[in-house]
Amino acid sequence: MEITITLRGTLKKLFDGDKERKVEVPDNCTCDEALRTVGINYKELPNFGFVAVNGMRVMIDDRLSPGDELKAWSRVSGG
Repeated sequence: MEITITLRGTLKKLFDGDKERKVEVPDNCTCDEALRTVGINYKELPNFGFVAVNGMRVMIDDRLSPGDELKAWSRVSGG
């Protein structure tokens, strides 16, 4: 199935400057599995924040549907 993965914040650098990509992922895959499809292991990224699907914050192990937009956000920090 095809979904769109959008990276936000400091994660954008992982797509070599591109903001988003349309990708083919296995049917009924999780957000984690979709990110791994494009080479992103969130457990290895200290600045990884959270994911959202179609504008709603979800858990990393939630399942995706065809046409979904998965956004991955970096952790926000300030002083």
